[in-house]
Amino acid sequence: MLKSFVFLAPLGLFLWAGCNDGVPNPFLPDAGSTGGSGGSGGFQEPADAGPDADPTLGGPCVDDGQCDDTLACTMDRCEVALGRCRFTPDDSTCQNAFYCDGVERCDNKLGCVAGTPIGCGDQDPCTIDSCDEPTHACVHAPRDADGDGDPDFHCTGGGDCDDTDPTVSSKLPEICKNQKDDNCNGVVDEASCTSPMNDTCTEPLEISAAGSYALDTSGAHFDYATSCGPGNQPGAADVVAALLLPMGAPVDVEITARTQFAPVSVAMAGQCGDPTSEIACGASFPAAQGGQLAKVRARMVGSATQMTALPIYVATGQASAITLDVQILPPQPKHANETCGTADAVVIGMPFAAPILDATKDLAGACPTLLGELVYSFTLAATSDVDVYASSADGDGLPSISLRDAACALPTDEIACQTASSAHVFRHALAAGTYYVAVSASAPTVANVTIEASPPTPPSSDETCVGSPVLQPNKTTPVVLAGHQDDVNLGCFPGAVDAAYELDLATASDVLLVQRIGSGDSGAIELAAPACAAPTDQIACGTGGISPVRTAKHNVPAGSYRVVTESFNGQDTQVTAFVRPAVAPKLIPFADACADAITIPPTGGLFQGNTANASADFSAGCDQGGVPPGGAPDQLLKLTLTTPQRVVMDMAGSAYTTVLDVREGPSCPGTEVPMACAVGYPPGRSYLDVLLGAGTYYLQIDGLALDSGAWFLDVRVVDP
Repeated sequence: MLKSFVFLAPLGLFLWAGCNDGVPNPFLPDAGSTGGSGGSGGFQEPADAGPDADPTLGGPCVDDGQCDDTLACTMDRCEVALGRCRFTPDDSTCQNAFYCDGVERCDNKLGCVAGTPIGCGDQDPCTIDSCDEPTHACVHAPRDADGDGDPDFHCTGGGDCDDTDPTVSSKLPEICKNQKDDNCNGVVDEASCTSPMNDTCTEPLEISAAGSYALDTSGAHFDYATSCGPGNQPGAADVVAALLLPMGAPVDVEITARTQFAPVSVAMAGQCGDPTSEIACGASFPAAQGGQLAKVRARMVGSATQMTALPIYVATGQASAITLDVQILPPQPKHANETCGTADAVVIGMPFAAPILDATKDLAGACPTLLGELVYSFTLAATSDVDVYASSADGDGLPSISLRDAACALPTDEIACQTASSAHVFRHALAAGTYYVAVSASAPTVANVTIEASPPTPPSSDETCVGSPVLQPNKTTPVVLAGHQDDVNLGCFPGAVDAAYELDLATASDVLLVQRIGSGDSGAIELAAPACAAPTDQIACGTGGISPVRTAKHNVPAGSYRVVTESFNGQDTQVTAFVRPAVAPKLIPFADACADAITIPPTGGLFQGNTANASADFSAGCDQGGVPPGGAPDQLLKLTLTTPQRVVMDMAGSAYTTVLDVREGPSCPGTEVPMACAVGYPPGRSYLDVLLGAGTYYLQIDGLALDSGAWFLDVRVVDP
């Protein structure tokens, strides 16, 4: 009896099962996997280790309704000609957007299974090898075990003679009287050595007036524990200043410590060396304008009967120069409006300042920060539109505002929120009553806040998921977001202005959503259930600051859905829902040259392959300069169009920095089509949306700067 066959584990690219010698296939199930179940009888395909075993076949069937293996990553169909269920794995549905854990795959028995982590070892003892998730690349950093910025002196370019001690480096000064070769010049405590300044309480930097002061932890030890400092990090060090306050009325002292890159903390105590006398402590935060900062405010310090000397500890995670700004201010009690019950009432239309420094964190919402918040209330006498604006007075932190209803205290009481350099929350037609605004920030700062009310306006028809206008598949729709608010909160992109559209699918479909955003904006595009009421309604989500933003879902059942487009800045977007009847993904085992280029159906399709062991046959115009002729290994697909068409090509989920190059025939490999070569950096990979005339085209799957690996390609062919 004849049996069907299937591609099994690869050798180089993908070879037949008889050639499999343990080389893992990043896409296919393990050789010898049994088929899934199908049909009402629960038939189980028996294990078959023969060369023709097909793990995608299941039990008997007469229609698609009898085929369901309960695995979300397989496409379930009835092969009527065979009378058997076919469960085709779709590895692209298993990708988790993380690079370093490898390419996930769909197993016919287990569903989505983890990939093989990226191996970055280069066998060079002078590099520390790691996989860097943000750049989707291996990093081979010079060996610097103690993290002091100076590689081991045994390695080229290094000068660190003790790579286990971060206080020893060729980049550091020689410290006197410590019997250590601090600067790695082979001499201990030479005549030109320096002594660390202000290292302990016996030699503090004396500060008797407000102003800016310079400190440096180079060569200093870590002597004084604080509640917010760096702890016992290997390179931690601290220095001491003494704040001298003359006899007189108590004052407030606000101190800000800044570094270029090193984590920094600042603390004030009542008695030097006594951790129980700590008055205030400020931890390190990334400053919005760059560098690190720590800020603290000591309230009501000083004495009316004698001069007061208060120690200030400034600590860094590694040796660093520090700028210390000291302000002596009139005394002010800590702000009491930290909860909804103690909120300060503010006047609509009148700006107010919210100093975000030492407030306690009491409220939770969709825009969390590490700092606490201050709470303000306002009252609407009549139904009104409401705008809340916030900006930083000093530029140190990003203000975070949360508009909350009359109940206020619970996360579900939050109406809308946003964290941004110029934060803005808008709401249509809030009913008369009392509302609250919680103000926080990404780093200590003073937020200038204004609440504005205006006559109520009706929401647009695309404002919510109820009654949304219908989105026409395969056509680009402009979306005007002026006057919109943040209505849909599915956990994809909190704090962004959004619009919703209805997407109706007559049959099970592959859906690719594409959002184009403006320069400087960040966006999100989502596919959701019609209710759009909770994160559980989210089906697919894509976010990013590089246009176009995209997300895809394969084999979406027939039904009604919602497409949500979101803009962080409230700028207009464009949305396209590319829809086609669901198709099974196709493996590309060879396609290494013109003779075996794989043909793409006229309606497009899903393809997956691996260029790792292909030949480098063709150069690409958008490849990095300086690479050898032919560039990276490549594969070819062939597309023939009988009429002009809009062709969309998406390589999201691929495991390397892809290059997608479209060439026009009829001869192979043809000539490059202008503006149709795309480099795919993480996380989106290559994407092209081009108008092509009738003719023959070759799609070259390539890699930037000799990169190669497993790839996915979704090709959509639609009317222009």
